[in-house]
Amino acid sequence: MTVLSKILGGTFGFKILTAECYEYAHTWNPNCHQAILDAVFDGWSFSFRTYATFYILSALISKRDPRKIKYDTLMKDILRSSLFLTTNLVGYLFWLCRLRQAMGFAIWPTAGFVNGWLSSYFAILLEKQKRRPMLALYLTNLASETLYRQFVNHGYLRTYKHGECVPFAIGLAGFIAMYKKKQLSDGLARILKFIFALNEQSDTIDTTSLHPLLIKYLTWVRHYFGKHERCEHPHSCPSAALEGTSRNFAIGFGVSSLITILKSIPTILRRPSQLPKLLFSFRNLRLPLFLALIPFLYHVTECSLKRTRMSDTAIHLISGSVSASSMVAYPSVSISMYIFWKLIETVYFKLTEQGRAPIIKHGDIILYTLSTGYVLGNAALEPQAIRKGYWNFLCGLTGQRVRLFNRRLFNAFGFDSQKMFEHFVPNLNPKYVTINPALYLPFKRV
Repeated sequence: MTVLSKILGGTFGFKILTAECYEYAHTWNPNCHQAILDAVFDGWSFSFRTYATFYILSALISKRDPRKIKYDTLMKDILRSSLFLTTNLVGYLFWLCRLRQAMGFAIWPTAGFVNGWLSSYFAILLEKQKRRPMLALYLTNLASETLYRQFVNHGYLRTYKHGECVPFAIGLAGFIAMYKKKQLSDGLARILKFIFALNEQSDTIDTTSLHPLLIKYLTWVRHYFGKHERCEHPHSCPSAALEGTSRNFAIGFGVSSLITILKSIPTILRRPSQLPKLLFSFRNLRLPLFLALIPFLYHVTECSLKRTRMSDTAIHLISGSVSASSMVAYPSVSISMYIFWKLIETVYFKLTEQGRAPIIKHGDIILYTLSTGYVLGNAALEPQAIRKGYWNFLCGLTGQRVRLFNRRLFNAFGFDSQKMFEHFVPNLNPKYVTINPALYLPFKRV
């Protein structure tokens, strides 16, 4: 162990942490195995609730009839995914302790990253094969966001106002260009066609169920104004922009209002008069505005550029990029990065189909392992770099135990690990402590 510490510390320059894993990781229990068992129940119950909700809602949406759901398959999927997530948690703690015991000390890679990679690898092997690409894409999205925030925290990069619009613009521009060239799968093409109101052969809004006054107004907009000969939509240019905008706004308002009502049931029951204020608040209108602005900005830009000599490809790229400005109304790094990475995935698979890119065997497993291990490593060493929503997810999965890491001992690694926990002091049993807490705890003035 002495030789290994000299090699890693002296030759490679790693800071050596001699504390026991109890002192810096599982501070809730000095026994490694018991500490893992303490976390298993919370991890399993949280995983089961999460995946039960996910699979049941997915089944109801896809089947549209509870009688058509195969409940035996549904339960198997719930149990399998719950086991996968719980294994990721158990493996993280297990390998953290085993690495500390095998080496006799810890360095920053073994205090969160290496054990994260090992646990993620073995866990993803348990998950359903068809779900692995989706999980890999999501965690890659999350890891890239974490990496950016980490660079910002360390002063290598800076944040930009509305910066999330940039990857969103790249993603939308790429998808629009591929849609126009008919290079997207049927599923992605339908989604894009709906969101952007790309109805070349049919009407965006069905008039059969509309009020006569609305039908009259819609007919006037469709036929009173003209369109350029290069435009592909069936009616006038204002009609193409306004129909998609109004439909998306109505859908977005309905979804946003439903979420707001569900979150505010106690308030509404106490004060029903608050309901209109809640529904028409800017917070509730952000999502419908975001969805409405996408087709509006796209069609206004496209129809304007069609009147120039610009090529169709350039028009599609520019129009798709401009439509990303809609994210100003509803800033979301998660949506932005997901669209960006989904484009990269789509382009990669298209290139593999054409034989222009190699097929990486078990690429989804590799990608999930690397991305998840990196995010979990930061959960221990630099939690402020992780997306707030995912940090809350980890807190729920671990029964809040991820907050109990003694991150003051990680300060020597240079991560400012205790930033979110300035006042937290773990309640350690002196019998199992090897480092005097007075050496790292802040001095209290009397």
